[in-house]
Amino acid sequence: MKEKFFFLFLIFLSSLTFAQSSKNEDPYHNRIDKNIFRVVTTKYAPSNLVAVGIQYERQIKKPFSLLLETGPTMEIQKFGDINDPSKSKYQFSFSLFGSVESRYYFNLSHRIKKEKPVHNFSAFYVSLQEYVLSNPFIFINQKSSQAYQGNVQTFLNVGWQKQIQSYYFHVFSGITLYRKTLSKYYPDQFIQGWQMGVSLGGVL
Repeated sequence: MKEKFFFLFLIFLSSLTFAQSSKNEDPYHNRIDKNIFRVVTTKYAPSNLVAVGIQYERQIKKPFSLLLETGPTMEIQKFGDINDPSKSKYQFSFSLFGSVESRYYFNLSHRIKKEKPVHNFSAFYVSLQEYVLSNPFIFINQKSSQAYQGNVQTFLNVGWQKQIQSYYFHVFSGITLYRKTLSKYYPDQFIQGWQMGVSLGGVL
C-alpha cells in the first residue's frame, strides 16, 4: 500500500509542478505532432519490473491517440540477509513486453483554450491498454520458477504525461479488466489486479 500512495503522490505533485510552466521553456508548447517516437524507461508497481521501451504515439484526432510500445524488461529481486549487504545478493530475470493503448486526453481542449502547454499531448488521459509480457528467458542467480511470469492483461488507466523540449515524463495507474497468466508453474500467482508506473525518457 505504501507504493500505491507514493505513486498517487507523484501524480498529484507532477500536476502542481508543471501546471504553471512558462511558454518560454518550450517553443513548441502548443504543437502536437502526427507521429511521436520516444525511448522511455518505466518502473512498474507492484511488480519489480523495470522496462526500456520504444514508443510510437500517433494522433488519431484531437484529443485521441494510439500508442504502441515494445522492449525488454528486467525484474530485480534481493535474497539472503537483506539487512546485511555483505550477505545479500541480487537475482535478475529478463523478458520482452508489448503494449497497445488507445488514449483520450480529456483535459486537452481545456488546456488549449487556457493557452497552457500541450506539446505532444502534455495532458491527463484515460486509456484502454492491452499488455503482453513474455515468460522470462534469461536468468542470473535465479530459478525460472521464481521469476516474474509472463501474462496477458487489459488495463483501464488514468495517466498524465509531459514533454518539455525533448524530455519526457509520465505517471499512470490502472485497474485490471482482464488477466491471463502464461506461467507453466503457478496460475495467477504473478498477476495483480492493478498497476502503477513512472516513466522517464526522451523524444526522438
